[in-house]
Amino acid sequence: MPAHHCQDIMRILSEYSLKSEFKQERQIARELFSISTGKVNDDDPFFEQRMFSFQEFFIFEYRLSEGFSGSTVFETFLYNGQSCFSLKEIAKYEQFRNFRHSLFQVEYHKDDCLIVKDLISERVDTVYPLPEYSFAGFDLKQIFDGRLINYEGKNYFTKTFILHSKLVRHIIEKCVDEFLKGSIYCQAQKMIDWREELGRRNNLLSSVTNQKLQIQNAGRKKSIDLLNVTKKLAEMPRIISSRNLIMSLGMKDEASPFVPETPFYDILPLLHGLAYCEIRSYR
Repeated sequence: MPAHHCQDIMRILSEYSLKSEFKQERQIARELFSISTGKVNDDDPFFEQRMFSFQEFFIFEYRLSEGFSGSTVFETFLYNGQSCFSLKEIAKYEQFRNFRHSLFQVEYHKDDCLIVKDLISERVDTVYPLPEYSFAGFDLKQIFDGRLINYEGKNYFTKTFILHSKLVRHIIEKCVDEFLKGSIYCQAQKMIDWREELGRRNNLLSSVTNQKLQIQNAGRKKSIDLLNVTKKLAEMPRIISSRNLIMSLGMKDEASPFVPETPFYDILPLLHGLAYCEIRSYR
């Protein structure tokens, strides 16, 4: 069953992201995510969902350091998998490159699926849950942050949801309207050569690496400097990128068709900001 296969792949990717080689990167990513989306306490009702959200952020969206050529955990998995998986197996994992992390609204709730509208792209999709999850808590016109993946011809939502209450609906509508009219969204639709993008990313990663070294040499002020640096990183705008950027793990004139590819969206700061808004509304 495609739904079970999709769920199994999510589990494999999650386990892979917990490998010891990613331990330091994970700590930095956790700090950045907390600053961007708001710190949650263990007794908050949405604590578990925020941890799921961080896990997928770390797998699919967080850019690792120069030692990993700026790839994500998912891209690193695909790259390393080329030496141990068959092309048929790789093709199954590569379907996850089409993920769409966005803001959705429930248009219609059926027994086994949701009809949702993507508030950013304004497209309507029929989406199914993975076997371990359900859409029982979704009301009509519910707005939520989710990740949609098309696998074997069907759309699925992963287990990561941030449900937004009616209290912040007017804030969400205003932020989305401003985002769609702004220069970030408009520029993101332009095509940029992948080599140019990789050069920009490497420059950004070099800057981040230097800041990490400053943190390590800060002595007793380490925690304060860490907070200041990560705040700057959280506010740093994402590079404008092609929606079908080829992520090459090396400067090559031609890229293999099996080199990991990731769609980049500058919507991430907007989604994280709205997540923070939800926490402030709750408290």
